[in-house]
Amino acid sequence: MQVRFNQGGCFIKKEGRLITHDRREGRIFILESNEVKSTMFAKGPKADTVIELWLKRIGHINLQKLKGMQSKGVVIGLPTFKEKEINGVCGACQFGKQHRHPFPKERNVSKGLLDVVHSDVWGPAQTATFGGCRYYVTFIDDFSRYTWIFPMRMKSKVFTDFKKFKTEVEKTNGLHVRCLRSDGGKEYFSDAFTTYLRQEGIRREFTCQQKPQ
Repeated sequence: MQVRFNQGGCFIKKEGRLITHDRREGRIFILESNEVKSTMFAKGPKADTVIELWLKRIGHINLQKLKGMQSKGVVIGLPTFKEKEINGVCGACQFGKQHRHPFPKERNVSKGLLDVVHSDVWGPAQTATFGGCRYYVTFIDDFSRYTWIFPMRMKSKVFTDFKKFKTEVEKTNGLHVRCLRSDGGKEYFSDAFTTYLRQEGIRREFTCQQKPQ
């Protein structure tokens, strides 16, 4: 079945044949075809409960909205659900409707190259490179957004690759890395890494793991 929406209404085709052309009223499309209605209520994916079946039919509407539809009688054939079903938790809704908080406006904006360098480690990959690397570490200049990527066989190589990165960019630009910002991964917490940053006068900042904000 093919469904197409536009300013003219809703066009529904089945096996290449136009079943119905339903009208649009404001922001609502009025479905009047009996053939389409019977297709909508055909047997679909297995549902453990009646309320789960109706959630799938209506596109996982909010449970409280479903309760309101039930009390107002706006859907023909909608059964009466038990209170514990209405107050339950739908796993699909949790995964499909979850969201991250919006990115706040950054107050501390970098004013020059290498003022702040962001770093993160990705991996392990299921398939290794020809050189046997399953990880990579990134270094991103906050001011220019220029990115350096270093493939690694082990996460413990972050410190070694940072020193390579630092030597390369400082000799190329004639500037110095002022701040390294990373998450709280253990690969950034070694004693050698901490001592090196202190000796080089590089400020360290941390962000939360798995949270890009």
